[in-house]
Amino acid sequence: MKNALKKQLRERAKDHTTTMGVLAVTNISNGKKYVQGSLNLEALVNKMKFLLNGGLFTHPQLQKEWTELGNDSFTFEFVVIVPDQNNEFINYRKEIQKAEQSYISGLITELY
Repeated sequence: MKNALKKQLRERAKDHTTTMGVLAVTNISNGKKYVQGSLNLEALVNKMKFLLNGGLFTHPQLQKEWTELGNDSFTFEFVVIVPDQNNEFINYRKEIQKAEQSYISGLITELY
């Protein structure tokens, strides 16, 4: 039973694809956004929530507002998705940086 479960989990992990792109964390009360790109947006959301809940996030203003207002006052949104083209010659980090800069330059709201 244990080996069958391990095998099933391994198969699921092989089929799992990560989402690359740009994440926007928005403070609902004041509209401020924190924007960051990543090769794995799901992992970035988990990491940010962990750090924010622990009071360890590196951006002091966002951390302060998170602590004061709580997690219900923030949304996490994948604002730009960079598709995986299965091409080893594409530098996905650069593509994500371009997407992040493009998104930021188009923002009207205030950034952290």
